[in-house]
Amino acid sequence: MTPAPDPITDAGALAGLVRQLENEPTIAIDTEGNSFHAYAERVCLLQIGVPGLEVLVDPLAVDVGPLGALFADPSRKLLFHGGDFDIRSLRRDFGFSFGRVFDTMVAAQVLGLAELGLASLLRARLGVSIEKGEQRSDWGRRPLTDEQRRYAAADVKHLPALASSLEAELVARGKREEAERRFEGLRKVVARERRFDVEGWRKLREARTLGPEQAEVLRKLWIGREALAKALDRPPFKVVGEQAMVEIARRRPRDLAELRRIAGVSELLVRKLGGAVIGTDEAAGSTEGTDPD
Repeated sequence: MTPAPDPITDAGALAGLVRQLENEPTIAIDTEGNSFHAYAERVCLLQIGVPGLEVLVDPLAVDVGPLGALFADPSRKLLFHGGDFDIRSLRRDFGFSFGRVFDTMVAAQVLGLAELGLASLLRARLGVSIEKGEQRSDWGRRPLTDEQRRYAAADVKHLPALASSLEAELVARGKREEAERRFEGLRKVVARERRFDVEGWRKLREARTLGPEQAEVLRKLWIGREALAKALDRPPFKVVGEQAMVEIARRRPRDLAELRRIAGVSELLVRKLGGAVIGTDEAAGSTEGTDPD
């Protein structure tokens, strides 16, 4: 089994990496974030690959700013797969700009390929298999496991070869110019500001089937869930799922015991929002004294 690389966690090692990469014409880039485990997502790991070398950089431990000049240099090609999210995240968290981009997913789209996922493309084009089991890991937790580090490195290891294969086909089929227009738009994308939609509960599945009193319960849950998620630094769906919210609103439990019997309701929800749900708490979504347990 391939050894898992240790992440760079100090400024000296990062400076050495920057010097090493300065002469590289092509750099593969990927990121891992904590969107499945935190209210406000952030980049928790940065993967960089060049032929024969995969490096992990820990932005929770070291200032990754020195990489900015490398990424902004238009003489260097930056390889991504599905890079829209990565570019938005890197720009949001570190203010990076991107000089020249090649995205293997976008290239596959321009070529009209049926399979666009990285694992599928690598298998079809290069005969390489990679595991995707750590995709939803908690990348903000330290130390990272061997499995996480191997998974992260694999995402950039074969990207240069995949990009070369796709680029050759783009040229052969006269689609290179179309792809370049797409790449140019991609390198300029910016992070979308997260805004809580107070009326977002109306868009939930089956919300329109609720009566006025049921809808009021759902409204309180929607607002209370957001406040609690922010206080706990958890994604809202980990406080309570949307299906459970609609079911709570539909059944309008009369007491906490009845609320507990609804599928998907945690004890945390009962303690923090139960009063608002059953109508005994005027301050829906109060998080005073909130703890993560």
